[in-house]
This record gives sequence, C-alpha cells and structure tokens, in this order.
Amino acid sequence: MKKLLIVLCVVALAGMAVAEPPQEMAWETAAIQAQIDAAAAKGGGRVTVKKGIHPCRTLRLKSGVELHLEEGAVLKGGSASDDYDDVIPLEMVYRYGDTNSTPTVTRKAFIVAEDASDIAITGKGMIEINGPSFFDKNTRLWKFFWDKPPCPRPRMVVMYRCRGVRIECVTFKDCPLWAMWLRLCEDVAVSHVRIEAEQKMINSDGIDFDGCRHVRVGDSFFKTGDDCVVLRAIRDERRKDVPVVTEDVIVSNCVFDTFCQGVRIGCPSDDTVRNAVFRNIEFSGANAIGSQQPRHYLASGDNGYLKTENILFENWNIESYGRPLAIFVDDGIKLRDFGHMTFRNFTVKSDFPFLVRGNAQSSVCGMTFENIKGVIRGRPFDMAYATDVSFGQIEIGVK
Repeated sequence: MKKLLIVLCVVALAGMAVAEPPQEMAWETAAIQAQIDAAAAKGGGRVTVKKGIHPCRTLRLKSGVELHLEEGAVLKGGSASDDYDDVIPLEMVYRYGDTNSTPTVTRKAFIVAEDASDIAITGKGMIEINGPSFFDKNTRLWKFFWDKPPCPRPRMVVMYRCRGVRIECVTFKDCPLWAMWLRLCEDVAVSHVRIEAEQKMINSDGIDFDGCRHVRVGDSFFKTGDDCVVLRAIRDERRKDVPVVTEDVIVSNCVFDTFCQGVRIGCPSDDTVRNAVFRNIEFSGANAIGSQQPRHYLASGDNGYLKTENILFENWNIESYGRPLAIFVDDGIKLRDFGHMTFRNFTVKSDFPFLVRGNAQSSVCGMTFENIKGVIRGRPFDMAYATDVSFGQIEIGVK
C-alpha cells in the first residue's frame, strides 16, 4: 500500500510540474479596429460586438460608425496604464493650480473620437475597465477614497470636436477616471445609459461636457465616486482669447448616486456655461448640486473668469448627507458674472443647509428658490455675498 501511495504522489507531482502557465490576455483590438476602419471606409455602418468578453486596448471611433454591443457583450479594457495609448490631443490636456503633478493630467483613453461626425455607441452590453486595480487600496484620501496611483489613469470615452454623437443603453463600468469627456462637441444625445463606479475611486466622474452645445441626457443612472454630470468650459491656456461656451444642455429623468456632486457647474478659470436645464432628478449621496470655486482650481496666472447664466434645476428629490446646494467662491477670486440659477420644486432631506457664498470681489447674483420643501439639520440657508436672491413657498423643517 505504501508503494502505491508513493507512485500516485509522484504522478501527481509530475502533472503539476508540466502544467501550462496561464496565457496572456488575447487582445481583440486589431480585429475590432479593422471592422471600424472598414465601416468608415464605406461611408459608415454598424460594427457589432457579439456576446462574450472582448479584451481590448485603445480603440478609435470614426465618422459614420456605430459601435454596437449586443446584450451580454463586454468590451473590456486592461488593468494597467500601459494597456492604453496616449491618444487625447495635447490641446485637451490642461493643468491648473497645485494639481500639475497629479496623474489626473493624462492623455490615455479607451475609446477616442476626434473630428468625427455621426458616431454612436449603442446596445445593451457593457464597457468595463478594472478601475480599482489603478488605486492604492491600503491608504486613504480624506478617510474615504483610495489613494491616487503614481501612474496615469485612462478615461473610458473621449470625444473631441465631434458632431452628431449618440450614446444609448450601454453600461459603463468602473472607469478609474472620468467615464466620458466630451470636448467641443455638438448635437449630443445620451439616453438609457448606466455609469457605475466603485465609489472609493476619486475622480470617477460620470460625464464631463466641456465646451459642448446642444446636449440631451435622459433616462440614465449614475453611481460614481465623483461628480455625475459636469458642465465645463475650459479655456485653452495658449489661446485664452478664444471663447469656449457650454450651452443648450438638458438633463432629465436621471438618478444620481455619488460621494461628491450630482451636478457640477464650472471651475473658476472656465469661460461660459449657460442655458442649461436639470429636470426630474432623484439624488442620493453627498452634495446634490455644486459650483465650488476654490483657489486651487485656478489656471496658472489666472484670478478667475467663469460666467454662468440661465441655469434651471427643477423637480428634484434629494436625500443628502451633505448639502442640497454647495456654491462658494474663495477669497481673491474674481469671476465675470456668477449665478443666475433657479431651483424649483425641490423635496429635500439633508444634513447641511443650502450654501450660497460669494466674496467681496464676486457676489453670487440672481438666485431664485421656489417651492422648496423638506427637512434640513440646523438652519436651511447659509448665505453671504449673495445679491438679488428671491424666495417663494419655502417650507423647511429642522431636524
């Protein structure tokens, strides 16, 4: 019996010794890119990603092409910075304040489109990046977020100077940086998408619209560690005289769940954000709406420039452990014209008050609050350096 056992052990060990090591991920980048290129060469068409997991490196979407993910299809990005090309145009990469050395300044992206028209990402499939793999999970920022890594993180979708953009039904999962950055794009329609991220990942925004016009976002779900929807108008530091405007934006019938802001409007060195509507929103998380203008967000050599006008927030249901509204301007920042926002038909349950605080150089102007109901811990409003503020039908209890 002992001899038989010895023989069996030797056979088992021999089997272990000859076992094949795990194979490298089989990238499908070339095959999918070839289909995109072929469709574009024919004047456009649909490229279908079939059910299953499809590992890819960076892909370039081209004019006339619809990238369609069937239900059950997963377009999967790599887990390392080197799995992504430096494809974002240099003029899109900006630096400001004391963030110059952070890896947020990155040219890496998973899907990129530049100067393209009539492009789409559709279907009931998923685009996924293993975002948590990019962070140091053993240390914390502000006791909650995982620490930022030394390597640059990729964004998931970046579109630059594109026109006629359609994004429908797809789930965008665990991007370690902004899930989508649209810069100088026009005629954008986003509907029925899900953007989900592990909320310990800092900078995991949903969609950043930057210098975009004629934008519609509807019937979508956002769960992010950072802002869900952002309106920016970033000026090119080399050509600050060239106007950058974000306008004609409607976001409706969405759910926001975030550790940061549901909606963020502008940064102090931005140009102009105007004519925007955020309607029928369910919010849970930290700050429902934010337009904070701190000094460390200033561009180099800049004391502020942002202008906002005609922005409506209507029909919001808010459960916040932060604030329903957080607007402030740090001392020393001078904005051109900041405010002109209306907040109408809000139901609020919050731990902190509505914050509207300008400074001696830049007051917050033209704020309207109508039909605001709910319960807030402590006083309902915290205001300073705010002018032309109106209130109507405010019914707020105190926790």
